[in-house]
Amino acid sequence: MTLYLYYKLKGLLTDRSILFWGLVFTLFWVLMWIYAFTRIEGPLPPPEVFEEILRVNTALALSYLGALAMGSVAIGLAATAFASSSAVAFATRFTKLTPTKYLVEDFMAGVVAVVAYALACVAMVVAATYARFGVIVLPESPALVVAYLALCGILLYWLSRAVALAMLALGKPRLPLLQMLPLFLALLNYATLWLDLGDKVYALPLAPLLSLIVSAASGVEPATGGWLAEGWLWRSLARGVAPEPPNALSAPLALASTAAWTLALAAVSLTLARKVKGVALEEFAPS
Repeated sequence: MTLYLYYKLKGLLTDRSILFWGLVFTLFWVLMWIYAFTRIEGPLPPPEVFEEILRVNTALALSYLGALAMGSVAIGLAATAFASSSAVAFATRFTKLTPTKYLVEDFMAGVVAVVAYALACVAMVVAATYARFGVIVLPESPALVVAYLALCGILLYWLSRAVALAMLALGKPRLPLLQMLPLFLALLNYATLWLDLGDKVYALPLAPLLSLIVSAASGVEPATGGWLAEGWLWRSLARGVAPEPPNALSAPLALASTAAWTLALAAVSLTLARKVKGVALEEFAPS
């Protein structure tokens, strides 16, 4: 490994813009979720039922709010990709950083950064839940949650690369709307909390993974969406029975969809990388 991995990861974890959107912005929505959107009316249910309700609520928050954090970091990945396009060409020619090492280390740094911010969101959700309800609610299957977050990181990394290289191919390094695509995707997936897409959810990148994260963190059966629609989830939990979603998500199909999107975005990225040229820093200056 070269110093590129260290400095790239350090930059992603200390950049003020990414810190704001990945942590402060996410913390705001975590607090809104726990203190404003989470309402438990009337007498509290038995402790074991109450803890299960909090576990599911926490799982939904860490999954869908974590997606916002990951989408924010992916914007930073896109920005750094095209901002360093010319510098990387120079470095791979005159330093020990080879093109292969660059791709591997850039990939590792990007995925680690995305997962790190997602885990920070998990910690914030758990802490906020404890601060309000006095109950520490941890994910049911932490290892599985981390594995699914890693898959999210890989998918978002290749999406950010494809976005950055597409901007270079279009000659539009200052096209902010295209750069914001990863966050727009996260917001689109956030809508599936209320909207059940049925089998169409497999065509949407990231959405199936978020449902799997909810399942891994709470132990409930994954749904194709509509977690908060019509109250089916909370009614079942209040009765102390396992929730049965109107449309269950198939884990193999969800993983296959994720793999297909990841491979497609990686193929697009690698294809564009052979055709685009680096952009000089002067082109980023305001005109």
